[in-house]
Amino acid sequence: MKYKKSIILEKGREKLAKNRNPWIFSGAVKTINGNVEDGDIVAVLAIDGSFIAWGHYNSKSGIAIRLLEWNVSVMPDTNWLRAKVSDAFNMRRSLITDSNNIYRLIFSESDMMPGVICDVFGDVAVLAVSTPGFDNWKNELAEIISQTVKLNAVYEKSDGDGRKIEGLENSVQLLSGNLESAKLTALENGFRYEIDVTGQKTGFYADQRDNRLYFGVAASGEVLDMCSFSGAFSIHALKNGADNATLCDISREAQFLIDRNMELNSIDRSKYTFIQGDAFEVLRSMANDGRKFDSIVLDPPKLVPSNKYLEKGLKAYKDLNFNALRLLRDGGILATFSCSGAVSMADFKSAVAFAAKDANKELRILRHLHQSPDHPIRVSAPETEYLKGLLIRG
Repeated sequence: MKYKKSIILEKGREKLAKNRNPWIFSGAVKTINGNVEDGDIVAVLAIDGSFIAWGHYNSKSGIAIRLLEWNVSVMPDTNWLRAKVSDAFNMRRSLITDSNNIYRLIFSESDMMPGVICDVFGDVAVLAVSTPGFDNWKNELAEIISQTVKLNAVYEKSDGDGRKIEGLENSVQLLSGNLESAKLTALENGFRYEIDVTGQKTGFYADQRDNRLYFGVAASGEVLDMCSFSGAFSIHALKNGADNATLCDISREAQFLIDRNMELNSIDRSKYTFIQGDAFEVLRSMANDGRKFDSIVLDPPKLVPSNKYLEKGLKAYKDLNFNALRLLRDGGILATFSCSGAVSMADFKSAVAFAAKDANKELRILRHLHQSPDHPIRVSAPETEYLKGLLIRG
């Protein structure tokens, strides 16, 4: 078969692609045939000319090709896109209940749509696109999402470092439907949250849904919630009987969001305190002051952006957990997390173990924690397993 636009890989560089790993790095590209532009669909071929997959090409990215489809007779187009969105929605139907209408509809490589994130909040979706290929399709994608899920609006919030790396400008706009306000209210685990679609990321972190439940049931007494953002971990703990909560976030705006979410869930202002500050500095200061808590949650932002920073990042995780353990009363509960894809569960457990040794604490792991099921892990793309955590008794 002849292809208008194709890329031939270097000898021996086709193995991962044939095993359906979705990434081909620029160093694996041998020959580019045809007038290929960034965002174009190309046929990816082995050195002998045999077909491997269809993919999106980008000359500006270290990941030169993101693979989409391994069936040579199925060209990625609007019909293909509609089928992928339908499959993603069907996979998440069971999560949509009277007590939950917050979920991730599209999780990039896990849903065969690399570079696409879409979160749904009730009848509004927030779409983030980070690659040229799907940037070319985003208007059609928004209409398909709206029709498939039956939404009032699809709002694009494509910004951040990911787009810059891919050679794209930020794009924030309403793509489909009508949005009366940037702020709306949606449900997770029966609790109400205010979502600002113009705020941080897509407005809410649905990947912690199950972990909030586990922590809320286990927590008691005085709670410390580090990197709190929406306050969801504290809300679960307080509604399950914890005495009070101290929440800390580096963003001053987080306090207004926390106040609103506490109000939405009928939690009195006397039950919680907010501290603005850097998590490392606040933990260290509290530990030096001799503060103690019965339950602590550590949910920091990504500390290891790539393997290059692994050693430095693991030291940072160790430092955070060391000072948190200094604050934890004997028999207390710690929920600690890493959202760094470059950090394995084994790496993370090792960092926590070193922290426990230095804090002179004997820890018992009650539960290994992972991203919620609307963020599925694709076996052929281990990079999609990014969130890992531990529920620990100190």
